[in-house]
Amino acid sequence: MARGQWGIVAGLILALTLRWIQPAFAQEPVRYTVQPGDTLTRIAARFGTTVEALAEANHLVNPNLIYVGQVLLIPASTASSSPSGRVHAVQPGETLYRIALRYGTTVERLMALNGLRNPHRIFVGQLLRIPEEAPGTPAAWPTPFQDVQIGPAPAVQGRVFPVRVRLSQPAALEARFLGIAFPLAPTPEGGEGLIAVPAMQAPGVYSLGVTARTPDGRTVQVSLPVQVVAGPYGREAIRLPPDRQGLLDPELLRAEREKVLAACTPFEPERRWQGPFRYPVARPEVTSEFGTRRSYNGGPYSSYHEGLDLRGSAGTPVYAPADGLVALAEALVVRGNAVILRHGWGVCSGYWHLQAVAVREGQTVKAGDLLGYVGNTGLSTGAHLHWEIRVRGIPVDPRQWVEGPLP
Repeated sequence: MARGQWGIVAGLILALTLRWIQPAFAQEPVRYTVQPGDTLTRIAARFGTTVEALAEANHLVNPNLIYVGQVLLIPASTASSSPSGRVHAVQPGETLYRIALRYGTTVERLMALNGLRNPHRIFVGQLLRIPEEAPGTPAAWPTPFQDVQIGPAPAVQGRVFPVRVRLSQPAALEARFLGIAFPLAPTPEGGEGLIAVPAMQAPGVYSLGVTARTPDGRTVQVSLPVQVVAGPYGREAIRLPPDRQGLLDPELLRAEREKVLAACTPFEPERRWQGPFRYPVARPEVTSEFGTRRSYNGGPYSSYHEGLDLRGSAGTPVYAPADGLVALAEALVVRGNAVILRHGWGVCSGYWHLQAVAVREGQTVKAGDLLGYVGNTGLSTGAHLHWEIRVRGIPVDPRQWVEGPLP
């Protein structure tokens, strides 16, 4: 074959080769998952395209009929591969706080720019617009912080959530939530602990601050958003007999509450319990749930049930649900014969209205050890066991500790 003919053939081969290779280098089509509150108009504006182009690319007969979770193809001819401005694709393990920290912006700014109502509801692969004014280089956690993790999200009224901190150097750690201090127990990586959400805290987004105090005297703080949602709590009207109505005296209630808090609030870095708690009676039957809003003798629903009421006839044995130290074992006016166990990390459990107490203050107990017997002492309308768990003095739902998710 002549040299000129070889050149023509080579050119044809090269052209065909490039034709087949070119798609391999073509940009991957952009896909977007419809979120709550989305409309085709909002999606089109976000990606710099039109409703008509989106409808045509996705074969939509009615542009008003899209649904949450639907995956839409963003037409490449009319839109860039990302929304206008910079964009970040959410990666596994990322939180909105981490993303804000990385780009030197705030969680609030990201939420406003991306139409987010819940800072904890982002998903892997989600495209987030980054504010134009945010610095281009990623920001780092302030030394000595390397990472702060909280979860699960969102937080629920009357429940606890864990905090885990990684540090680059040793430091004393303390978290603060809703004005309450929660010291964190030291770990080889940094520290960890539990945060309690009050049962009547209004739903909303609140700030969790974590402070590190280094041996050289420096104090460094970071803040993370925490969304609190309502718990599944009902209402209950209670009628007390005349001979026990005096137990509702505010001064009497205050003095006894202070005694309980003094036994429950101290923080101990040693975690005495491992795994789920047990129910403190052999055959648990709940007669009144934690968190139930209560009215006494026709009054307002201004208080709530701070524990679980468990059915039991007088004399039924009551057992320790986990290892602990007896912090209180005595007769109280409102709570009747009472026992309080401290389990470490600021966690305590209380057992009220006992017929008799079988332990003494300062005694160490193991899970399953006898604490006392079910009774009807104090502010009680019949034999039962009132069982509660507190973290730094704040009552939390015992069901979370026996049924999960385990803190």
